[in-house]
Amino acid sequence: MVDWVEGRVSEREARILEEQVASDATMQDNVTWLRAFALISEATVIASPPPKVRDILVDRFEEYAADKRRSGWLKRVVAALSFDSDLQPALGLRATGASESQRQLVYSSEVADVTINLRTRPHDGLADLYGQIFPVDGTDPGAFGAQLLNGASEAATTAANELGEFSFGALPPGTYEVLACSEQAEIRLTGVEVRRRT
Repeated sequence: MVDWVEGRVSEREARILEEQVASDATMQDNVTWLRAFALISEATVIASPPPKVRDILVDRFEEYAADKRRSGWLKRVVAALSFDSDLQPALGLRATGASESQRQLVYSSEVADVTINLRTRPHDGLADLYGQIFPVDGTDPGAFGAQLLNGASEAATTAANELGEFSFGALPPGTYEVLACSEQAEIRLTGVEVRRRT
């Protein structure tokens, strides 16, 4: 019916529908309503909300998503730090004068392994965090979101891409936690320390 009203059917199909509509009063009312709706839809322009309204909507959606993650059965695990590049001996690249502004952390859990790369920006001393989630059970890595916590407060949230990659930018020195969350699991990475590099 909608295709006919919007002119997306063949002439033969259009003739058949015209005959059916002509013999049915209810169908005639439906066609009248569909034509009016089509006219209004063409003339209506939906504007983007003002930035303040958009920010409120984003905040409410994030609260909704957080509540949804918390509801129902959710496997919560704390990942163990299995590698810290700062704790490795000064050999190889580091010994030959490589930049001290980078640090890599690897966390392991029964749900996923997560790598964190911290890069200090030379122009302002803040750090950019690049992470990647490697689920151990074949879960789609893009199904994860990431949340950055600074103490008890949320610093930022983002979604992982199809490769499980996520990032947070311009972090001041401090100790953070990262939560990697899917509908089935929440992985907590503790002690993600952003240090001031010299």
